[in-house]
Amino acid sequence: MRVDADTGTDFTEGLGVHLTGRLAHVHGHGGVAYLGEQPVAGRLTVQMDVEESTVRRAIDIAAREVVTALREYGLSVRLAHIEAMPQHEFDELARALPVELMGVREIAAMFTDRPISRQRADQLTKRTDFPAPVANLASGKIWSGRDVRRWAASWARKEGRPASV
Repeated sequence: MRVDADTGTDFTEGLGVHLTGRLAHVHGHGGVAYLGEQPVAGRLTVQMDVEESTVRRAIDIAAREVVTALREYGLSVRLAHIEAMPQHEFDELARALPVELMGVREIAAMFTDRPISRQRADQLTKRTDFPAPVANLASGKIWSGRDVRRWAASWARKEGRPASV
């Protein structure tokens, strides 16, 4: 399912983390909504997996989940577009899209709401609960962006600097 919603605000990393956490049970994640090649101001898109006996029920559940998650974040919501697609068609489209890969620099840059340094990002990649890298190149390790974003959504980040070891 894909649900586009007008919220009057642009997509932020904090909103993305909220949506990923709130919609984890349907593998949901949000992003900037596009019309053609142009981002639409004040509109976001949410993709999720909804398995139901009818398309109508799947649409109703997707709409309810997105509206609830956005209102919990404090946004007003007007649904703009809902699209249902069988899983096998979505999988074909996903295979055609480039995979998001991240190195330490991209991981650091991902935290736009509360920035972290490259050194801190490197420390995070050494945690036992951090996703395993998908490859170890001469230039360093790389991770699946999707795995890293999912980990970041569940990371219990604390204020201040980490304790010295």
